Amino acid sequence: MSGEAATLIGLWVVAYLIGAVPVSYVMGRVLGGIDLRQHGSGNVGASNFASQMGRKWWLPIALIDMARGAGPILVGQYALGLSHTGWWLMLTPLFTILGNNWSPFLRFTGGRSVGAWAGGILGISPPFFALGLALYVLGWRVTRRSAEWLLAVMIALPVMAIAWPERWLLVGGSEQLTVFAAAGTVLILAKRLASNGQPPPADVPRSMVIFNRLLRDRDIADRDEWLARTSAQRNDVG
Repeated sequence: MSGEAATLIGLWVVAYLIGAVPVSYVMGRVLGGIDLRQHGSGNVGASNFASQMGRKWWLPIALIDMARGAGPILVGQYALGLSHTGWWLMLTPLFTILGNNWSPFLRFTGGRSVGAWAGGILGISPPFFALGLALYVLGWRVTRRSAEWLLAVMIALPVMAIAWPERWLLVGGSEQLTVFAAAGTVLILAKRLASNGQPPPADVPRSMVIFNRLLRDRDIADRDEWLARTSAQRNDVG
């Protein structure tokens, strides 16, 4: 194995481990004495942490997650000199997403990795990230539906990336940005469907659970009811 290949693989391992560190879970334990997997949505991420601990926490954790997505690919580009590896370097943020979604530190449960995915886009093209963020904020202000509008943005960005000017990219080209945005979307939706292995509610048809998980990122339609669940309610399913 060449030194460059070893460096690239090492970067992937580091990216995976950075993503796997369950920041929200640790903060939930330290600050609130709770296991996020047993409260609210069961998601180990910024949204569920904020729903349990207060909205003031959403932005700091989201910024940490984005830094975890952007950091490794930027290190590979500028510190390790891997820019010429092209597609291989562009895989780096996907390893962060994999680690965050299925963390070995949490028995392969975890978050949804939206922050890590957004951070990967930020590291590749800050203007494209700004465009995606503007679309999300605008849509959310109009609809007040976060998960549904986020799904629309996740589907739209890979299509928009096809024609994105390469002069506005820090890493790679428009084709690579397109593939990353699409692959990240697939991993996020896969995690929405898997939902940390939580059995679906017994009183909700399986087809509706799948629909809700894909569209709303939860098993039932009522968001407030979903986030207000206790540990006992979470276990009283199936």
